[in-house]
This record gives sequence, C-alpha cells and structure tokens, in this order.
Amino acid sequence: MALFNDHIAVWRAPLISDPYGQHRDWSKAALVWSGLGAALPYRRTYRPEPTRETSRSRITVYLPGAVPYDAADRLLINGLWWVSDGESWSWKLGARRYTQIDAKRVSK
Repeated sequence: MALFNDHIAVWRAPLISDPYGQHRDWSKAALVWSGLGAALPYRRTYRPEPTRETSRSRITVYLPGAVPYDAADRLLINGLWWVSDGESWSWKLGARRYTQIDAKRVSK
C-alpha cells in the first residue's frame, strides 16, 4: 500500500496593491509544486448539521520532502480547492523528510 496516493498541487498567487492595501490575485496564480501526497480527513465520517447553510471540512496533508509552502497558498487535491489552516511544518522520520499542512474547505 502506497503512503502517497493523492494528486496534490500547491498554487501561489502574487500580491498586488490597490488603494486599500494588498491582496492576492488568484487569477494570476502559479503552480509551486505538484505530485503525490497524502490527504487525510480529521474525522472518519462526516454528517452535516441540518441547521447550517455551510459545512467545513478539515484535512491533514502530508507532502514528501521539504515543499516550499506559504500559509497563503492554496491546495488543489483531487479536483477540490483547499486553503491552509495555519503554517506548515517539516518533520523527519528516519531518513525521510515530510511537510505537514492542515487545510480546510467550506462547502454549501
């Protein structure tokens, strides 16, 4: 069984200035990294609450090696967009290095 079996792409948008400050221009986003990784949900089963209009999903993403990931980057995982939920962190297990990212997604 392979550890990394989800296709994951890391996208980064440039900062642009306007009269109100700076923001990311996602129409000009560039691919930073693409490859196989692991996207694991926080919960095994998920049941949306009937009283809410939206639901939030959370995952933990593991990427092989030291991936240059910024907290403002977005992840494209199996055709769905995810946003970072904090800073990424690198860790080492034996001779291998991994990058761990907590991500979230809001859906209706």
